[in-house]
Amino acid sequence: MIVQITRTRNELFLIKEMLEIWKNYADGFVFLDDRSTDGTYDFLIENKKKYNILSVLKNNLTDDELSIETNERQYLYDEALKYSNNIICLDSDEYLDGKLSKKELEEILNLNKNTVFYLHWIQYTNKNEIRVDGPWKTNFKDRIGTYEYRAIFQPAQMHSTHLPHTGKNLIIDKPFLFIAHLQWLDKKSAAIKQYFWKITDYINRLKFNIETVPVTAYDQSVNNFNWEYEIFDFPLKVNYDIYTNQNIEMNYKYKFIKDNIQKYQIPNLNDWGKNIH
Repeated sequence: MIVQITRTRNELFLIKEMLEIWKNYADGFVFLDDRSTDGTYDFLIENKKKYNILSVLKNNLTDDELSIETNERQYLYDEALKYSNNIICLDSDEYLDGKLSKKELEEILNLNKNTVFYLHWIQYTNKNEIRVDGPWKTNFKDRIGTYEYRAIFQPAQMHSTHLPHTGKNLIIDKPFLFIAHLQWLDKKSAAIKQYFWKITDYINRLKFNIETVPVTAYDQSVNNFNWEYEIFDFPLKVNYDIYTNQNIEMNYKYKFIKDNIQKYQIPNLNDWGKNIH
């Protein structure tokens, strides 16, 4: 049995599309709902039987408390380990794809105990198009792990590994298996997401005096929207306009930005001319 774990906040429009795709490699699911206000929790509870959702955890932190990513990921991982030693961890805007069948993946996992698998992180920009400039041409991320014993995350406030490491790592490369990432499908939505993290970091430094990622790291990631593209052999499994169909004004990241630049008098941290600030 393979169990997928996913931490999500106000991404119900993605989850509704993804669950059928996720079933291609996962037998069951454990979710952590991070204070969603869009009906995510109720939807997951109502569809537990349909998708074999094994558990729906809740994060009850308030906005005045510092969120520690590895605490939440450990909570998710520990819950999944009750059901299976084989765990996939994906964000709401990711799915697995490739030539490898689920049966073949299970055989690989069974032959490699206590191993974390890295997969190529593919950045879709359209149905058959991917982003390949800068760090996005060759980028591998941990998304699958096998565990005979409980492993512990190395503490990280943000941008942690998705799974706790075991000391043994292997790569499964495309075309056999890869991570399809949707972040860059819509430039406006991508800008809001990246600017949201700039604002979040700014507030965390201000309120909790912690080290965060410099804004230049997000700028490098965005590359001022001067992107390079390649045609990719695996067509996107969701509608390429999944983000453009959403109302930006209802995006919780957008509302968070607007509320907090006023509350904390945050200067423009470079919104790439997208009029987010």
